[in-house]
Amino acid sequence: MRQRHLFWKSVLMGSVLLPGVASAMQQCPPESGGKSPAFWALGWAIFALFVIAGALLPWLMFRATGSARPPWRWTLRIASIPAMLAMWLLGTGIFLGQFVLAC
Repeated sequence: MRQRHLFWKSVLMGSVLLPGVASAMQQCPPESGGKSPAFWALGWAIFALFVIAGALLPWLMFRATGSARPPWRWTLRIASIPAMLAMWLLGTGIFLGQFVLAC
């Protein structure tokens, strides 16, 4: 009984998600034309900005928390690593969503 319930739940989720995935994989219409070099330069600049900002975040956190008490200092320093990864993922998402996959 439980397996049948899980099967139909997965079928339902697949039928809801599949059209969105399929529409994301469609090619741009011919009348949309190509993307200009300025458009790509802006996209790569935004991507680079997020990569550099993410890499600088832990370095700045290590410098800024040098005089703090040890428990607070190490909490902030450890928290800066996932924040760096989040900045990189956000930059990648913006680059892909707004520049690569946009018509």
